[in-house]
Amino acid sequence: MSKKGTFLGLFFVTLALGAPVFAGNSRPAPLNVSLTTAIAKLDHEPQLAVLIQKEYGTRDEELRWAAERSLSWGEITALAYIQATTGRTFAEMIGHNARRDFWTYAENAGVNCEKMTRSLESFLKRAERERNSRMFDALRVSRRVNALPDLGSGFGLFQEALDFRHIELPQPTKEHSGTGLLAKGEK
Repeated sequence: MSKKGTFLGLFFVTLALGAPVFAGNSRPAPLNVSLTTAIAKLDHEPQLAVLIQKEYGTRDEELRWAAERSLSWGEITALAYIQATTGRTFAEMIGHNARRDFWTYAENAGVNCEKMTRSLESFLKRAERERNSRMFDALRVSRRVNALPDLGSGFGLFQEALDFRHIELPQPTKEHSGTGLLAKGEK
């Protein structure tokens, strides 16, 4: 097959699959996009330090170091996962340019990138649940709920009286129309 035919074949496969196909590309495009999306969404979450510490066992010093360098929450979470897996420090990972491409860095460090993607996605869901819970708790505390007055048993009797009044309607409930034939024995 000629070079032109090979190029056209790769071009059409690329169009059909929606991702570039090259011999050296071992990165599944949908998972890389999922990882990038999860990191971007985590960037918009407020205060994830406690959750990151619980989930990945990240130390306070590492979080302070990342905050001093203005790392986003998504980047900190990705670094925390890699650190939990490999034991490398944030400084070491940033020194090796991990922020440029987390997928490639994690892959080269021996981290299973599919597991990392799933972990960051589940962490994002947990962070969203925690954030929503805090918001709803604040709403519950801020609203005053006035206690309803105790109407006692008399209210129940009054309600029953209203119900019975509607049961006994003065007009007929059914009207029978027919040919006017009398039943056997009637005049």
